[in-house]
Amino acid sequence: MRGLTKRSLRGAALALVLLIPVAAQATGSISCTDMKADSGVDILLGAGPVSNVLRVTIALGERQLTTEPGLPGERVTIAQAFDDGEVFRIDLVDDQATELVAIVRLLRADHDSMPLQLGFVQLGDEPPVGLTCVGP
Repeated sequence: MRGLTKRSLRGAALALVLLIPVAAQATGSISCTDMKADSGVDILLGAGPVSNVLRVTIALGERQLTTEPGLPGERVTIAQAFDDGEVFRIDLVDDQATELVAIVRLLRADHDSMPLQLGFVQLGDEPPVGLTCVGP
């Protein structure tokens, strides 16, 4: 065929490769609410053998905090996240990492049908708010 050159074949092959969808990274989430269901914490986890916290959003009364730039609320950064299988700890700081803004602590217990998670979220010096959670 006259119109096909090595260059045009490479270009067509590259275009086909770009059209093949890439497998999405598996994620899980933990969703927590307080007893009145007017406050909550949502944690997005990445795939892997250890807890990889990708995003945290907190809503307590009128105050909202988020690690995601596109979401509404006060911007915070994950200072550390640690899960030893019994207690899941997340510490959030301001963007300059000069002040501890919020802490999340979840006590985890295994159950036959799904894990049980109880804990609290605390913003600064305010009293902690108890949480019940569902998720991995």
